[in-house]
Amino acid sequence: MSVNIGDVLLAPTAALLRGFDFSPEEAAPGSAQAHAASLRETSAQSRQGFRIGALNLMIGYTDASELAELAPLHRLPRAPHWFLGMSNLHGVLVPVFDLARWLGVERSASAKPMLLVLAHGLDAAGIVIDGLLERLRWSREQLADAALVPDGLAEIAPRAVLLGEQLWFDLEVSALLSQLETELRDASVTAL
Repeated sequence: MSVNIGDVLLAPTAALLRGFDFSPEEAAPGSAQAHAASLRETSAQSRQGFRIGALNLMIGYTDASELAELAPLHRLPRAPHWFLGMSNLHGVLVPVFDLARWLGVERSASAKPMLLVLAHGLDAAGIVIDGLLERLRWSREQLADAALVPDGLAEIAPRAVLLGEQLWFDLEVSALLSQLETELRDASVTAL
């Protein structure tokens, strides 16, 4: 038995899993998840979108672990202005970064600052975003010219997607966190 969704014929399990994101390591070859992953590669992509001032960024659903109100922060001496400090989230200390300051973007005065926790476990780090997350879906036809990606984002968000009238940048969380870690380490060495 198979299910016809639009022009695509799917096995029942693949039809149920359609629209859910699974990382490649979670999908066994030949499984319904692997089939659903291959369909996503050729069809619509799902992301969570957020804003930092006028900058529109998006991440995969598995790239974030929590969205919360901004918790009290404990600033560290001689830290760069874009490193806001440490926050105690559920008994775990999480570093919190202000990407607006780091990227030189003016934050929206009307939006409520929220804490988006990227990654999971010991790799988790928080960033301050403007407002809530948005659900986004896009297809390969909506990819914009890579030359539209600002120089400051080229290493961490190499893809641009045009959704309606807005340009969104697909953020690679591991690249962002690695770059923040390197710059924070370099800043702490020069501060000594």
